Amino acid sequence: MTNRTRFLLSISFLTLFCVASSGALNPVRLTNFKIGFSKVSPKLFPSSQSPEVGWTPIFDLGIVALRGDISIFSAKRSTSSKFMITNYELLGMLSVLPLITLEAGGGMQNWHGQGGISPVATAGIMFRIGEFIDRLYFDFSRVFAKNNETNEIHIGIGLNL
Repeated sequence: MTNRTRFLLSISFLTLFCVASSGALNPVRLTNFKIGFSKVSPKLFPSSQSPEVGWTPIFDLGIVALRGDISIFSAKRSTSSKFMITNYELLGMLSVLPLITLEAGGGMQNWHGQGGISPVATAGIMFRIGEFIDRLYFDFSRVFAKNNETNEIHIGIGLNL
C-alpha cells in the first residue's frame, strides 16, 4: 500500500469518525426491528401467507448502508400443516431519493423440518418515513432450494426502539 493510499484512507476514516461523533450521523442502529407480512410461493407446496418479525440492525452512512435481517415466519406444507422459516441475510442499501432507498443482498434460509438450509437473494424498495416507524418496505426474495425454488414477497414496517 502506498503512502498516498494510506493517507487517503486515514482522511476518509477520520472524516467518518468526526461526522459520526458530532451527532450528525449515528451510523449503528442495533435496536431496529421489522414487523410485516410474508407470502411464500414454493414450487412443491401451496402458497401461504403469515406474519413476519425480525431484528434488522443497520450500519447507515447516509447514501449507502448495510442492513442485517434475522427474521422468522411460516409456510404451509399442506392445508393443515405449517413449518417455521428463519431468514439470515445481509443487504446493501442505496438511497436514490431523500425518502426512497433500494436494497439488495442475500444469505440463507432455514426451513425447519422441511428441506433444511438454502441460499436466498433479495431485492426491494423502502420508503423512509420517520424515526420510530422508520420505513415501509416491499421486498422480493428468491430461495434456491434444491428442486423447490421459491418466490417470497415481504411487506411491512421497520421500527427503531
